Amino acid sequence: MNKQGFTLVEVLTTVLIIGVLASIAMPMYMRSIERARATEAMATIKSLNDATYAYFQDKEACPERLSQLVATLPSGTDTECPATDKTLACTKNFKFALGGAADPIPGTGGACMGVLATRIHGGSYNYWIWNPYTRGTSGKALALQCDAPEGNTKSIAVCESLGLYRESNT
Repeated sequence: MNKQGFTLVEVLTTVLIIGVLASIAMPMYMRSIERARATEAMATIKSLNDATYAYFQDKEACPERLSQLVATLPSGTDTECPATDKTLACTKNFKFALGGAADPIPGTGGACMGVLATRIHGGSYNYWIWNPYTRGTSGKALALQCDAPEGNTKSIAVCESLGLYRESNT
């Protein structure tokens, strides 16, 4: 007898295999998307920190507003960034705070603090990235750092996958 189709067991087995593969692949895919978002934030932090340094070298004062910097600012507005606060810039994924980092930018005499990027609207992802500067590095900055609230394993995993995880002192 000629069969023209699949049995119920064959269809269920196929659906089960696809479900198992999807449950393994989706978390990895979501983490790679989050790493891409964090990489974009890291580029913006570097650009804003460099622009702050250049502003200080030119004016011998720290900028008070992001609009004073010659840098490509992230586009987009959000309720996380009130229009009255000119030290904040928001994208769909991050809030950038001028002078929000705990460490000053080298070459500014300790006057200008670095930029802090905080993840917003991230669902289960909640972390912040900053560029920690330390004295005694001859004006050279350490690599970017990343931290997440205690117990937020997904966010910590993103920081670790970028090679940036370091618990902050705040």
